[in-house]
Amino acid sequence: MDKPPVFVREATGLVREVGAWSSFMAVLALVTGGVPVLWVAVMYTAPGANWPLAFLIAVLPSFLMAGLFTIIGISMPRSGGDYVFTTRGLNPYVGFLNYWGVAIAFVLNLGIFSFFTGTYFGYVLAGFGAFYHSVDAANMGAFLTSPGPSFALAAAVIIISSVLSMIRPRYTWTMVFWAGAVSLVATVVMFGALAMINQATFSAAYNSFMSNSTAYQSVIQQGGITPPPNTLLATAAALPFVWFAYTWYNLPTTWSGEMKNVKKSMPIAIIVAIAAIAVYYIVFSILVTHAFGQPFLDNWSSLAASGASPVPGVGGFIPFFAFLVYNNPALYLIMFLALWLPIFFEFPPLIIAQTRYLFAWAFDRILPEKIASVNERFHTPIVATVIITIGGLIAAGLMAFLPNSGEFATLAFTMFSFGFIIPAIAAIVFPYRKRAIYENSFVAKKKFILPLISWLGLGSAVYLIYSTYLASQSGTLPIDSFSETMYGTIYLLGAIVLVVGYLRARSKGLPLDLVFKEIPPE
Repeated sequence: MDKPPVFVREATGLVREVGAWSSFMAVLALVTGGVPVLWVAVMYTAPGANWPLAFLIAVLPSFLMAGLFTIIGISMPRSGGDYVFTTRGLNPYVGFLNYWGVAIAFVLNLGIFSFFTGTYFGYVLAGFGAFYHSVDAANMGAFLTSPGPSFALAAAVIIISSVLSMIRPRYTWTMVFWAGAVSLVATVVMFGALAMINQATFSAAYNSFMSNSTAYQSVIQQGGITPPPNTLLATAAALPFVWFAYTWYNLPTTWSGEMKNVKKSMPIAIIVAIAAIAVYYIVFSILVTHAFGQPFLDNWSSLAASGASPVPGVGGFIPFFAFLVYNNPALYLIMFLALWLPIFFEFPPLIIAQTRYLFAWAFDRILPEKIASVNERFHTPIVATVIITIGGLIAAGLMAFLPNSGEFATLAFTMFSFGFIIPAIAAIVFPYRKRAIYENSFVAKKKFILPLISWLGLGSAVYLIYSTYLASQSGTLPIDSFSETMYGTIYLLGAIVLVVGYLRARSKGLPLDLVFKEIPPE
């Protein structure tokens, strides 16, 4: 009897229809989506920090990892490219379990960020209600942030995004590009509006709105936040958050096998995008702290986190603060669009990326072959997309209906922290463990004592381990009974999937050890 082929089939069935600038827009959204609002909400965790400096510091080592993923994407343009690289370069079983955890973290975030859709719409309506003294608008804002409506909105976003990710790729990625263009225009308008505000004009507008000449100063006094005497120490406390703010730029490697002219597209999608994101974060943090005053924002975020916000329902929503100055509802909505639209159009690329991990696992015969099937009309993996959609809906349900649901967000943060260390280690050893593949396939093979890719991996690993340590010390990355139970459950489930896949492949006469000695087809 003939042995089965090593991989499921000779070609993936996917098509090269993903452009450089649509991938750039996707990374811009994936990395920044939700971060500005989240940043204002957590400012109290690092009071007095020089946030522009923190964002600048964090982007420098992020370029190391970005360079590494760029080389991986160009050299091994395959579905689930960073998974393929790690399993072939380090260890197939460690690599699979690592990316099992990373994929679970991404699915959790699909549910988490879609759940915030209701929160953001709630902020808008609560802001209108407060400004125009409209009880109906305020009540509608509160309604949208309650568990049932928030889950319904999250489910709608996930399902719409899943449908968009299943249609012909060129249509999906065209939508991503133009949504990104609209988002950039709205962002320019937002930046222009923020640049015209200073602390004096805002404090006067806020005091007038609150009908209290000392309302602005009262926020600073009531928040109870006292920054440390050393600005550098305060800035160091901000580094775990800003590290997380730069993550997810690895995702273009997952669709690298579908990129047109990958050698040109991948640097634009990752390196150029990270540079643009750094400019965005630094400029945004400068404008916001200058416009509203950092002591005010530190203490406002503390009050909002404790449920004692002076204006209930608006959280740390920067458009609302600008609304108080300009009294312009159109500008208010444009600023909302600048912050919300990236969250919405990041979902199709996020879903696509996760389906490519499933696709790669099925191609490696760990998961059933059906998951690697591709629809002949749309050239997309429908079964894999349905699985990710269900996972996202479950995660959104956990956020909506479980008490202490914020622990799931912390869990995802922790899994990302660990998850990027493993491919960094793989990069260090790849030129030595897989010399033939490295010599035949990899670009940028310059060597100074160590190969370039090993230097990138070493620098990334050192930074990632240090940032993980900082996060654990600051409490951003807690190790408690909940997290330990969840880690154990998630990785145990991954180990069971791996063992079942191994035994299934072996029963068909194809041990997985043989699969992992080769690179999947494009």
